[in-house]
Amino acid sequence: MRLYRTFAARPAPSSLGRTTPYAEYLLGGREQAAPIIMTSMTLRRLAVAWLPAILWMGFIFYLSAQARPLGTTPPLAATVAAHFGEFALLAFLLLWGQLCCTPEKGKGKGRLLLALTLSFLLAALYGASAEYHQGFVSGRDASWADWGLDGAGAGAAMLLTALWARGVLRRRARYRRTVLPAQPRREGP
Repeated sequence: MRLYRTFAARPAPSSLGRTTPYAEYLLGGREQAAPIIMTSMTLRRLAVAWLPAILWMGFIFYLSAQARPLGTTPPLAATVAAHFGEFALLAFLLLWGQLCCTPEKGKGKGRLLLALTLSFLLAALYGASAEYHQGFVSGRDASWADWGLDGAGAGAAMLLTALWARGVLRRRARYRRTVLPAQPRREGP
């Protein structure tokens, strides 16, 4: 007997049609990529997963639409820290959204690597769109250096997350390899 952990009540027969590879990635396999029955639980789960990233993206957009977000021109160190930190947090929130929507969390290194890569790329693309948007705001300018800082922040966040996950996975594997001592053998009758 096979147990399914899916959003749907039961696995879908293969006659329902084809699924996309991204749906299979998100839902953990072909049989789990069945048509999703949207319930209040799944909508709540999606909101918890993606709402923080969407709100943070809105906050970044709001700041990039301001002529001087802090009222005055900040020093260079504050600008670097702001760009780096904003997009490091955005990349982490995008990763959170992807991993929360995967029913079987943490299954396989390849899935985590794909999620880390997608989070980095989405954050870097959003950084490029924010810099493009700043080019149209009076008192602001689009800068390649700022976009580089945005990408560096996203990359650093994903690198630290990958290193942390590697350590956690290594400790789990070491725990699973631990063998209890064998029972002592009895000698002769």
